[in-house]
Amino acid sequence: MKIDTESLYIVMHPHPRTEDFEEIFVDAERNLADLKDLFSGGIEARDIFGIYTDRKSALKDALKLWEKVLKLEDVSANKNRKERFGEFVEELEMLSNKHNIAIESIGGVYIFKTPMIITYDPDETSGDLISTWEETI
Repeated sequence: MKIDTESLYIVMHPHPRTEDFEEIFVDAERNLADLKDLFSGGIEARDIFGIYTDRKSALKDALKLWEKVLKLEDVSANKNRKERFGEFVEELEMLSNKHNIAIESIGGVYIFKTPMIITYDPDETSGDLISTWEETI
């Protein structure tokens, strides 16, 4: 079955740093460059909520996901994020002093709204520490 790329719509699962509706809804009809960027960035199947040829259905599902993102972004959640980050830093300082290892990071900190299983892929030769996560069920 051939799909007309000018009527292709992709709805992405929101990620912890989703800040814009266009990160969820990709409209190939309006911007084929978005599709190129999306697929050249190493997209995984689990990142895609759905692929549509009907704009109305795609928008409906994308708006539902966007509403969930907006509901999670209230003032109390931000205060909670600040408190949790502070507690994390205190514990990280204790761990760093125990093992005599420091982490220097500008950006790249993810503060999740829901529980996640977080693992790290260390490369002690380069000093890279890459985190991966998945939602707990």
